[in-house]
Amino acid sequence: MKKITSDWHIHTEFSCDQACMTMEDLVNEQAQNGITDFGVSDHIHTIIQEDDIRRSRKAYDEILEKYPSLKGRFHFGAEVSVMSEWEVEKINKGEYDEVPIYGLRQICPIVDARPTLAIDDEFRQKYGIEYVVTGVHWPLYMRRDKKGAISEYFRQYLYGAAHPQTDILAHFLWWNACEKEVPSNPFSDFSDISEQMRGELECALKENDTAFELNLYGVVYAYPPAYIDEYLGWCKQMQDRGIALAVGSDCHRAHILGAYEKAEILFDKYGIDVDKFWKL
Repeated sequence: MKKITSDWHIHTEFSCDQACMTMEDLVNEQAQNGITDFGVSDHIHTIIQEDDIRRSRKAYDEILEKYPSLKGRFHFGAEVSVMSEWEVEKINKGEYDEVPIYGLRQICPIVDARPTLAIDDEFRQKYGIEYVVTGVHWPLYMRRDKKGAISEYFRQYLYGAAHPQTDILAHFLWWNACEKEVPSNPFSDFSDISEQMRGELECALKENDTAFELNLYGVVYAYPPAYIDEYLGWCKQMQDRGIALAVGSDCHRAHILGAYEKAEILFDKYGIDVDKFWKL
């Protein structure tokens, strides 16, 4: 059984959610896990998180100064959420009352829910962001039913896969909507994702040289067994068709737990070749 040696989706105490791992623990524990190529990818939803990225970069630079042997192996990235153009523009103008950590999603008119990412080349250069993990984290306003949720998420995935800033498309079908939108996870049955939808996303990934993330938290801890069976079977097909797969533990904890070993067993079972995983 082949070992996982890379991880491109890791959060530290500088992410705006419950993540709490220090940069020091990150690099030390990855060495213990045998992860040789990896990156930090703290969250940015809108310009509100710019200071988080600035502090993350500062801590990253301090680690490289302390451990120069990590240069070329430990990289600086960011996880960027697909947001609505409407709310990003309003936040950039300072048009809000309470600090909108997760945007202004509750009040955006549906007709103005065009997707966007809150970073550009200038922002990447400013903070030396080497790669971008693009995540779909919530609906950008939709019909409040299962079909509407699936359609809305796929719209965002296609946008993210084709966006010039995206290097890795994160955690496929990760459901994080509030209950008032759709009462239960609409993605509990992978067969609801049509062959046409899968084919469209494959084309977008391949045409734009975007990697597709194997999110270890979802595969190991969150998705139900029947879902994982179809999902990993599809991932194997994508890899055979030349689409790069990237590992992301999506760790938000204080310490990195044993998801790698469990994922290795699953990848071996479905014939997914870890030696072909995406690396920067």
